[in-house]
Amino acid sequence: MNQEENQKIKEAIEATFDSAAKDYDTNRHFIISAKRFVELIEIEDSHEVHILDISTGTGNLAIELAKKFPKSNIYGVDISGKMLEVAKAKSQQLALNNVTFHQQDVENLQFQGVEFDIITCGYGLFFYPNMDGVLHDMTSRLKDGGEFIFSTFTTNAFEPYSQIFLERLKKGYNIAPPSGIEKRQLKTIEEIEEFASQVEHKGLNIHDIPIRYPMDIDELWKLFNSAGYKGLLNELDHLYEEFEKEYLEHLQTLAQEGVIDFNADSWISVVRV
Repeated sequence: MNQEENQKIKEAIEATFDSAAKDYDTNRHFIISAKRFVELIEIEDSHEVHILDISTGTGNLAIELAKKFPKSNIYGVDISGKMLEVAKAKSQQLALNNVTFHQQDVENLQFQGVEFDIITCGYGLFFYPNMDGVLHDMTSRLKDGGEFIFSTFTTNAFEPYSQIFLERLKKGYNIAPPSGIEKRQLKTIEEIEEFASQVEHKGLNIHDIPIRYPMDIDELWKLFNSAGYKGLLNELDHLYEEFEKEYLEHLQTLAQEGVIDFNADSWISVVRV
């Protein structure tokens, strides 16, 4: 991929999450995941501890880290300014003074000379045009014994509703995710192990995190409008309402009294260097 293609993908991702920012926190699974993510981290909390959260979004993970480790220094980074506005407002409301948020491109981080104890990434790796490069860069920024911890969705997450969504967009409207975004979604243990094997590490632990709850189909539609799928829906333009009607009518045939069994099952993987 050349530099121009890389930049176009990043601009599309920034625009997608800028437009999704105001409703992003209606997605309960991101809040649930952030809390479970932080439960897996045990470090000695001090002012000397530096934790970087890349693709911080609206700051759910960074804020949970700041609450659990009040003496540590937490840095949240994201490419979307609108998402960061929400994150900053939430941290100010909670009076958290140990977390700061920075609009940066993760492939061009500006934290020069800072060694991190922990770097986290919640559901962000598969959006990066150069996922492998990010892995190498993040692990190189860790102290000896530091950990790079990232979450990804399992193969069954969002299914069958996501596949139906994507297939109908492609078949009926010729809309599909950008081809340059990583096709490896790290949905299986084997994919995660292969990915982590690119860097020298002292250990890899993969945690299975089930996240399931009933959801009505209107809430599912809001989910598609307030996360990574938002960019695809924006491409529909004047055909948006047509697709919404078509998709929701199909979901009614799969739901029980308008309610589905929602599944956001995840892997949280810990790479120790």
